[in-house]
Amino acid sequence: ALDWLVEQAAEAGWLPGLDVRGATARVVPLPGREAPAGVLLVARRASRWYDDADVDLVRAFADRAGAALTTAMLYRDQAEVADTLQASLLPVEPAAAAGVQWGTAYRPAQAGLRIGGDFYGSHRLADGGSVFFLGDVSGKGVEAAVFTGQLRQCLQALHRVETQPGRLLELLNDALLETTQAHGQGRFATMVLGVARPHRDGGLTLTLAGGGHLPPLVLRDGGEVEVVPLSGMLIGVVPDPRIGEVTVHLAPGETCLLYSDGVTEARGGRRGDDQFGADRLVHAVTGCHRMPAPALAERVEQVTCDWLAHGDHDDIAVLALRATGPSGRAPRHLHSVPDPTGVDRTREPSA
Repeated sequence: ALDWLVEQAAEAGWLPGLDVRGATARVVPLPGREAPAGVLLVARRASRWYDDADVDLVRAFADRAGAALTTAMLYRDQAEVADTLQASLLPVEPAAAAGVQWGTAYRPAQAGLRIGGDFYGSHRLADGGSVFFLGDVSGKGVEAAVFTGQLRQCLQALHRVETQPGRLLELLNDALLETTQAHGQGRFATMVLGVARPHRDGGLTLTLAGGGHLPPLVLRDGGEVEVVPLSGMLIGVVPDPRIGEVTVHLAPGETCLLYSDGVTEARGGRRGDDQFGADRLVHAVTGCHRMPAPALAERVEQVTCDWLAHGDHDDIAVLALRATGPSGRAPRHLHSVPDPTGVDRTREPSA
């Protein structure tokens, strides 16, 4: 019984419509996990006293209210942890680098999670170059996203001691084998990893290493699209995988495109189960050689999603890097963009 609280509660606006003169109050703790979650204040006119039934009713309500508040606070804490972990597993945008314009697109299979098994990124090197990568781990959802986080952390550490792409993939393979065997997992990854080094004329030299991933595409200044002959074995499966390696030269304005199998294996079309395929991808980016890298990555994602027509899909990731030229900025042009169905559409970039 704390009748002196009535006046203060009324001044705080907690007891609207109650005449505080002669009012009486009862305070009951709200049970919590380790300490009370709060208190329940009940006030009424003094002409009606609290009998045992009233007190029992108030206590029963307080028990239910305390349980609800405790559950809500527990859910809030769990949601904050989940959001923090989720944010740490999202793909990180490539670091700005001299002579390179980056473009990215990402769409996880489970949109509500915002995370998945595809990943990309880059790290600057002390000599002015950049390590860049795009890959796909086995599985989907949270478990796959956690594995991508481990892989990205390994890369962040390993690129400081090794910058040769083939050797770097070998070291990553050893680290993943050790991690998966220690946890009794059978996970693996496919990956393209490269080092980009700028030229004085604005071009780029790309040294690419392949670990069982789809071959990159190069959009040449003349409009043709080249498939980079890059092969290799999966990462995280055997101790000494065969790692493919190739060198590609990009003239100013040319672009290298990396993508995950969520693009080429997207099922849709008229029947709903046709794969988008590598040929349609090449056709979709033919004529897009003047596009800035961000627009090109967005286009690949868009034509893939159009093909899906809102159907289920795997994780989709795209990484484009363009040689910006001596000025450091890619030129802006009007250009015609072919439709994957074969009908040309003209698109003008926004100012």
